[in-house]
Amino acid sequence: MLASVFYACTSSKPISSNKFKGYSQISQGEIATMEWDFANATNVKVDQYDKLYNAIDSAKVSPNSTKEYKITAFHESDTVAYKWTVDVVNKEEKLDLEKPDINNSKPTTDIPAYVPNSTNSEFINGAIGPEAAPVRIKIMQSTKNEKVLDLKTIILDENGNFINGLNSEVVDLSFIQKCKKSSNSAGDLQIQEVHKSDGTDYSIIFDNSSVAEFNFPLLERVLNFTETLSSDDRLMFSYFNHNYTEYLSLQPQNEFYNSFKGYDIPKPSGLSGLYKAVYNNLVDFTAQVSKDKNKAIIIITYSEDNSSLIYSPDDIINAAQNFGIPIFVIAVGDAFNSYTLQKIANSTGGKIYTVHSDSSHVVEHILKEMDFALNNHYSVTLDFDNNENECADAYGKLILKYGDKTIEDGLVLNPTKSEFHSYYQSVAIFEQKSAEIESDYEDGIIELSNVLKSNPSYRVKLIGHSDDEGSKEFDVEISDIRANNVKELMVAKGVNENQILTGSEGFSKPLYILGQTPWQNNFNRRVELKWINPSKASPFEIVVEQVWTEEEALTSSEKWSKRGYHTYYDNYLIGNEPVYRVMLWGFEDENEVKEVASKIMKKFKTKVTYK
Repeated sequence: MLASVFYACTSSKPISSNKFKGYSQISQGEIATMEWDFANATNVKVDQYDKLYNAIDSAKVSPNSTKEYKITAFHESDTVAYKWTVDVVNKEEKLDLEKPDINNSKPTTDIPAYVPNSTNSEFINGAIGPEAAPVRIKIMQSTKNEKVLDLKTIILDENGNFINGLNSEVVDLSFIQKCKKSSNSAGDLQIQEVHKSDGTDYSIIFDNSSVAEFNFPLLERVLNFTETLSSDDRLMFSYFNHNYTEYLSLQPQNEFYNSFKGYDIPKPSGLSGLYKAVYNNLVDFTAQVSKDKNKAIIIITYSEDNSSLIYSPDDIINAAQNFGIPIFVIAVGDAFNSYTLQKIANSTGGKIYTVHSDSSHVVEHILKEMDFALNNHYSVTLDFDNNENECADAYGKLILKYGDKTIEDGLVLNPTKSEFHSYYQSVAIFEQKSAEIESDYEDGIIELSNVLKSNPSYRVKLIGHSDDEGSKEFDVEISDIRANNVKELMVAKGVNENQILTGSEGFSKPLYILGQTPWQNNFNRRVELKWINPSKASPFEIVVEQVWTEEEALTSSEKWSKRGYHTYYDNYLIGNEPVYRVMLWGFEDENEVKEVASKIMKKFKTKVTYK
């Protein structure tokens, strides 16, 4: 198929195409790469994607059915648009939930919307009867009270088919709960098959921070997912960087799909206020949900939080538990530590999926698995020990035996509260060699200022940082100016200046020593926030060791953790040499940190410093 030109404006140097195939053929669920090489073009726009591409570039798409894309090249007054057709074939082999041809087939299970699928998949791929052999069991949701734990699970065969019609005569289920000093076992569990059709209210929260620089193909995955939902389902969509935006309020599936397929969200930028976004979304979502429907929040994120300032994971967990809403997390890439996201999912009864950035196409299948499991699952109810002191962060494991085979899945019970330590929280990031606060960060600074004004006993420290922007003296100076500019803005908003301390680190503590992307270098040029009061994360820390490799830092951190301290490690530059500092945290005031530091030096015969 030849590319077709829609229109062109005359120019002294007209745009021409050196390379443009104009046609791709893929199976459903695969990714098509559209490549081009335009002469005399300055940039290129792909229809439905709010991003400017280069004259020689490519874009990846994965439509659910055959689709045409308009690719427009620009240069001054010259504009040329081309058509690229992505032909989707082999639908019988797709990794989606198949709908049978009602005229030619009869349902083979008690789930008439889905038929067996013969394509290997680790995610829900169809449905089959009890004759299939289980190879996977997944705990998709968990709810508990003081003595009872209810697990909503799915049991799959090797092709990702939900195995329908199982009972305790066919499979043997047991559950093991491992606490700090004990292990309890519950065997011979009964399973009850559950099918619901009242529909689900979904809230999808999408990461649009700088780290999510390649998130646009995922928007199409979300679109494809929403197209397959029931007319009884409703959806809302929000996105976040350091600010939170509700893009589409909760609305019926067909209305949502028609509105969302023309999505036009800004280019990814800025920091990540994930906790702030989820908390605000919980407030908005719960005001609109239906009591008769399933409910779920789905977070799709490329990063962990670094700018929520006054919000914590416990704020999210408490609100979600009060509202009875599970939070599911799809964590894409490797730019975060998934521990806190795991804690949020487990504490609210949801589930976390981690996805490699090169495998983002599976997000659509994960979304469909979540939807399937909310409506079709096995319920396993058991007695369990809910002693939060003895069993904090206890691990529970559901074990299924089928013939001579054993499969299992687990979850964290009673995730510890108030144990979170943020690696850093940024008030703002800056352009190179600039200390000007961009207006986009002012809402967060005003919000922080209001908290300080309402709580005169609260104090904070603002710490300026730089990239490698000049001499050592320049980096220290620009860092100091950045911190003081934020302080001046907060004072102008009514904060008592005695509540704000400032400091400067220069280029001694970069988040990314060798920044590989613009956003990594941007994150180095930041002003960090540290709280100085007992009710917030304290800035007082003890440096117990300094080592040269991350492996040594990890070993040291584990050693101090076993000794009963809250610990982490971070990068630090001495001259141009990167080192790792092992830190102890959680000290409420300067007197406490002095006392603990003295005890450590005496007991472990080691020199430490505190700050």
